[in-house]
Amino acid sequence: MKKIVISFLGLCVLLSACNKQAAERIDVLSDEVEFSLGGPAFEAEVMTRASVVYKSSLEDSGIKVAAATGTAGTSDTEVWNADFAKGSDGIFRGGKYWPNSNPSYHFYASNVAMTRESTGKGYTVAASNATDIVCAYLASPSYKTTNMLSFEHIFARLGSVTVSAAAGYTITNINITVTPKTGGTYNLFTGAGKTDGTGWSSTSSGTAAGIANATPGTKNNDIYLVPGSYVLTATWTATRGNYTQTFSAKTKTVSLVGGKVNKITTTLGGSASEIEFSIEVADWGENNINVDFGV
Repeated sequence: MKKIVISFLGLCVLLSACNKQAAERIDVLSDEVEFSLGGPAFEAEVMTRASVVYKSSLEDSGIKVAAATGTAGTSDTEVWNADFAKGSDGIFRGGKYWPNSNPSYHFYASNVAMTRESTGKGYTVAASNATDIVCAYLASPSYKTTNMLSFEHIFARLGSVTVSAAAGYTITNINITVTPKTGGTYNLFTGAGKTDGTGWSSTSSGTAAGIANATPGTKNNDIYLVPGSYVLTATWTATRGNYTQTFSAKTKTVSLVGGKVNKITTTLGGSASEIEFSIEVADWGENNINVDFGV
């Protein structure tokens, strides 16, 4: 009988050790790197476009996340660069795990492929305005917890252009154009939180686009472009009684804000009046611009 008891106790000790090892193994594997999504990129849209990135589209397609150590934007050392997909609980995972001690990661994320800058100065994406691109940079993530990635649209959008006739004038033959910068290289570190074109380099320009109707009214555009300063060029004919004058190649520089739909309004008249453009800003909503060509 004594021999049987000893064997039973030995089995219990063995089972206890196995259970402890299993519990420890589960604890380690549960420290997976996890993300939730947030940020201005997912606030309400006021315009629709097939390629606009919504939170739901990232939930379907997944995101790219890079983990790096070192000094962010100066000497980034890549640890991994992986695809993350949404789980049934709404959390994004990519099969990456936290080390046993805090590695002081910082994270870069996007809906398109990212590359570590050749000298370690952040991560970049090759951006084309054919696609809405959102990016996030997380400087100080919480160790072994679910972190939120705050995404931002990196392009500006040029929306409606509304032209009004100054009091007493008939305005015809309106032509207002802008030459958009259609893409380039965007640095997720230097561009994070910026809306003025900071972070962009090696930009390319498209062809001049007509953004207004030939007569007063509103033309609804939806042009993606690199944020920053743009020159608007306007031509129109003003008539008032027997007075007729054509104004050619009048220019005005405006600032188009990243992450916004920039809406432009202007009033055109004759030599006795000035032209003004105004811009209004709202989150991936509206940035309304009032421009004065100074006739």
